[in-house]
Amino acid sequence: MFEERTFEAIRDEILELIPDTLDKREGSVIYSATVYIAPKMAELYSYLDVFMNLTFADTAVGENLTRRAAEFGVYRKIATSAVRFAIIEDATGARLDIPIGTRFTINNLIFTSTARTSVGYYQLLAEQTGTESNNVMGELLPLEPIENLGSVTLAGVQTTAIDTESDESLRNRLTIRVQKQATSGNAFHYEQWALSVPGVGAAKVVPLWNGPNTVKVILLGEERTPVDGSVVTAARDLIESERPIGAEVTVTSATTKLINVSATLTLAPGATLGDVIAQFTEGLEEYLKSVAFVTNEVTGAPELIRYTRIANILLDLPPIIDFANLLVNGSTANIQPTFEEVGVAGVVSFT
Repeated sequence: MFEERTFEAIRDEILELIPDTLDKREGSVIYSATVYIAPKMAELYSYLDVFMNLTFADTAVGENLTRRAAEFGVYRKIATSAVRFAIIEDATGARLDIPIGTRFTINNLIFTSTARTSVGYYQLLAEQTGTESNNVMGELLPLEPIENLGSVTLAGVQTTAIDTESDESLRNRLTIRVQKQATSGNAFHYEQWALSVPGVGAAKVVPLWNGPNTVKVILLGEERTPVDGSVVTAARDLIESERPIGAEVTVTSATTKLINVSATLTLAPGATLGDVIAQFTEGLEEYLKSVAFVTNEVTGAPELIRYTRIANILLDLPPIIDFANLLVNGSTANIQPTFEEVGVAGVVSFT
């Protein structure tokens, strides 16, 4: 916005304001004073440019975006901690009870026992926030000695942790709040209620899905995958506390549509099939996330999972020279997800 306010432009403007009857040649006292002032003024204009970007929601970042969104009642979701299950066994392999508050560590993460579910089966709360605690597996080590302890093994997830909401996600929710007028329990209202719940990245609302006064809300996670039961419960509880009287609301997670891919590959020298499968799976996952819960503007149906786009993922991988016999879910046709389905990478079989 202020790109033209350079040192040279400001210097020349100042010199223009000084009468020609005075000596303002380079090296004069007036000229020297000007060249000390102009850089500082140019620097100020550069700060103003940054300030303007931090003022508007489409360019604000970090704390500035957080404060801007809060003016409209949209608050950044903060990171939460995972609650995991753990199996505690003694030196003979029998289940062992431990005191509540016992602390363990794995991969620089710390978990604290918070509740006993059954003999030797405990709930552990991650002391750190964020999604790293969701997927870590293996044996935990106690931070203090425990008599007769044999092993502590992480099991399933009781409560899934989330990361602090990204600027992109917060900006998207703010845009929805401002541009989609939510009033009196309309579809936009249900969408905004659902999106305000930690762990929800997208939501579809189906009015009158099962007759008069019925509403169905379908949830998708931050990573464009189905959400777990704790997120569904949290969204249901919030919506039940906000919905209009008489509305019958059903809240559910999106369902998984596995996308299985097989092909015969010609690889470049030195390439390994394992590396290619890993690279392709990563690309497939990114593509499936990009079309999850997207509605085709022409047909009004969920966006197709396209055979040609999956073929392009193969072609874009440098280790692949060529491929043949590409099948997606056993076919060469596009896949049409239902209104509630999202594609998730399934079995990748290359030869």
